[in-house]
Amino acid sequence: MKTLALAAGFATLLGSAAFAQTATTPAAPATTAAPATATTTPATAAAGGPFYTVTAPAAGQMAMSHLASDLDDRDVYGANNEDIGEIEDFVINTDGTIAAVVIEVGGFLGLGEKDVLVNFSELEMVMDGNRMRINAPNLTREALTNAPDTDLDAVFPDHD
Repeated sequence: MKTLALAAGFATLLGSAAFAQTATTPAAPATTAAPATATTTPATAAAGGPFYTVTAPAAGQMAMSHLASDLDDRDVYGANNEDIGEIEDFVINTDGTIAAVVIEVGGFLGLGEKDVLVNFSELEMVMDGNRMRINAPNLTREALTNAPDTDLDAVFPDHD
């Protein structure tokens, strides 16, 4: 008799768990998809789950999401279209947003370079033919050269 009651209770418990998993949620309002444009609007996470969806860009258009490794060592062009440095790293906030970019400036063949922290909002990603180009229209090489050097090992002790 105990086994029968235990089995009935267990079946009820499993049945209610299965019912909870199949409950439906109200449908999101319909939206019309905007045509793809070459903007820097970030892609968003797919609704209803923990996984992110990325789609390939149309021919001649810039991707809406980028891998940080693809931006590493990328040249940055400032005012007057001059090459002002290159991306060395990113400063990521605990909420996942990018706060700043580490731009390596100056030096020759790896000697005399310094790292400068620049607000990420100062950068623009644009298409230059079939390639992405990173511009910082409010910055000059002189401004970066005169900016304070950032010792990444002191500021970020766990930095490799």
